[in-house]
Amino acid sequence: MITKILVPIDLQHTANHGEILRVASILANSDGGSVVLMTVVEPPPVIVSQYLPKRFETQMTQSTTTELKKLAESMAVTSGPAESTVRFGSVYKEILNHAETIGADLIVMGSHEPSVGDYLLGSNASRVVRHATCSVHIVRLQGDG
Repeated sequence: MITKILVPIDLQHTANHGEILRVASILANSDGGSVVLMTVVEPPPVIVSQYLPKRFETQMTQSTTTELKKLAESMAVTSGPAESTVRFGSVYKEILNHAETIGADLIVMGSHEPSVGDYLLGSNASRVVRHATCSVHIVRLQGDG
């Protein structure tokens, strides 16, 4: 039984949200599970961060949370509205950490067709699949991922 589904969302690729949210909604509704949407903001390079405003992280968190809440409201999950959270750091590490923190039974995330760089360095989706302690459902995305 799936009670909690973590859905990492890349807010830079809005064209792909619909399919990921649709799959997560279906899976949540089939077992009466709840959904937690999350996005990870990678910190800017140190050389750039010195020029950012002091409240950059707070402002980024507020605007990103607003976007996630809009996505959460668009989901049709029978157990209630999706929760949302914003994390800062390495994408795959934050996804894995948050899945552990909330006790996720399933992670539903998108993955684009691998490029040469993904084969050499690895994609976030493949790292999550390899290291997650819960099940992972990958939604294959078309286009730029």
